[in-house]
This record gives sequence, C-alpha cells and structure tokens, in this order.
Amino acid sequence: MTFPLRKIINFAMTKPAEVDTAYEQFFGSLLFSEVKQEWKELFFEWLIFDFKQSGRPSFLLEYILRNTDNLDEKTFNQFEQIAKTQFYSNFEIRKIKRGEWFSLEDIFTGKIYTVHDKKGSESVSGEGTIPGRIAQVDSKWYLVGANSVYFPITYTKRAKNNMRKLKMKNFSPKDTVELLRSQEQAPPASISAPTKRELEKKREGLKVAYAKIAKRFNAAFLFDDLINEIYNEERVNVLDFWKELEKRGLKYEILIEDVELFQDIWNYFPHKCLNNLSPIEVFTKFKEKSTE
Repeated sequence: MTFPLRKIINFAMTKPAEVDTAYEQFFGSLLFSEVKQEWKELFFEWLIFDFKQSGRPSFLLEYILRNTDNLDEKTFNQFEQIAKTQFYSNFEIRKIKRGEWFSLEDIFTGKIYTVHDKKGSESVSGEGTIPGRIAQVDSKWYLVGANSVYFPITYTKRAKNNMRKLKMKNFSPKDTVELLRSQEQAPPASISAPTKRELEKKREGLKVAYAKIAKRFNAAFLFDDLINEIYNEERVNVLDFWKELEKRGLKYEILIEDVELFQDIWNYFPHKCLNNLSPIEVFTKFKEKSTE
C-alpha cells in the first residue's frame, strides 16, 4: 500500500519560513549542497510528522484539518489513521516474508509488529535493524515514512535489556541522520564507555575551562547553573537551547569563543531525559551493544 505523503510535503513547502526554521533545527549550519539525498528524505519525514510549527500543529495534522486537496474519503481516512497511530523507533528484523511483510521488534520497548511492506521486505538482505516510522491502517501496520535505513546489526537479549533501561524518548529521523553523519565524519573505531574516573576528570577539566573563559568575559552565568539547565533539557534542539540560555544571560561572545567547549559540556554531563546519563555515555553504550 502506498500513501501519498508527498502531498503533505508540497503543503509544507507553501510555508517557506517554517521550512527554513525546520531545516536549521534539523541540520544546523550544514549547507544544503552538502545534504545527501538519504538525509533529505529523512528530513522531509521529520518535517511533516515531528516538526512543531509556530503556534500550529504538525504539518500532517494541519493538512488533515484543512484537507486542501479534497482527498477522497478512503485516502482521508487513511491519513487520519496514520496521524493517530504513527510513531518512529528503531526496529530489529526478526522474520521476513519476502514481498509481503517483516516481523519487527521495537528495540526500545520489546513489542513485536508485523509490518506490511512489499518493496522493503524484498530488498533487505536479512537480519539487521531499520529505524523507521510505522502506523496502523485498517488493522495492519505499515512503514509510512522515508525509505528505511538498513543497519546490519542485531542485539543480544542482554543488550536489548540494557538499551531499554536507557529509556530513550522522542527518537526521530533526526537521530538517524545524526548517526549517519557521525559515522561519515568519524569512521567506526574501537570505542568503549568512559570509566567513572575518566568522566570525573573530563568534567573537572571542562569546569576549569569554563571558569577561565567566564572570567575573561566577566560573565555572571555560573557553571552549576549551566549544568542544571543541561540536566533538565527535554530533547530540545541544541541550537535552540543555547539561544535560550543566551537570552537568560550566557553571553554570546562566550558561546562563539569556544564552540567545542560547550559541545563537550553538553555531551559529557548528565541529562535527565537520558536516564541521568550523558550523551557520550549513551552513545558509547549503544556502540558497545551494537557489536555484541
């Protein structure tokens, strides 16, 4: 079954200011000419399903409410069902019936879904994982987003249990693109989670570095306040996070003086939404589990 989601993308493109804002949130300063086709497709999926417009619902919901294309009753009903049931996750392939369906296990919850996808079930080579978006339409589950990325990775039962303890929230195509970009920028290498002592040493070094730069710019924004804000963030766009702190007194001059410092502070200190882990701990745990 094919859903005409391109109609929603066309609808979104009638609002170039919103799309520009979405692009900045998704790709940051990355030039459009540097965006690969695979990333574009994942961006458009995120744009219509996950992006929050200014004072408005998602493009999917607004499209349904407006029904500007005067969809026939069957298609309109399909869109409504997609909007109500869709979600994005990372799925492990358990079984394939070629040309018909996958049996997919949600890595983050353990739930099993029979997902109907003729093209996808024919093309994947076998065991592995696919991050993707599924929705239930007429009592059947379908892949409804961009073409799924395939990773030849499977997990042990212990690895899955450990990943579920991380309690990942709001996993989206943005996370998939960030993973693809990180793999491209830094080829896979042996990586292990930092020890408690290594984390303490790194965090102490970041605190000292912040103190020096804050003193140089006569900044009143305390390091402990910064760490508290990072801890309580809720999967916000990192760029928006720093802009908000700038409004609250963290000087712009400091932010641009040493971008890498603030990236490290974000990555090496715990976030409540990551189950009190830092992004570097989550990332290295994920890498470790993916190789077990």
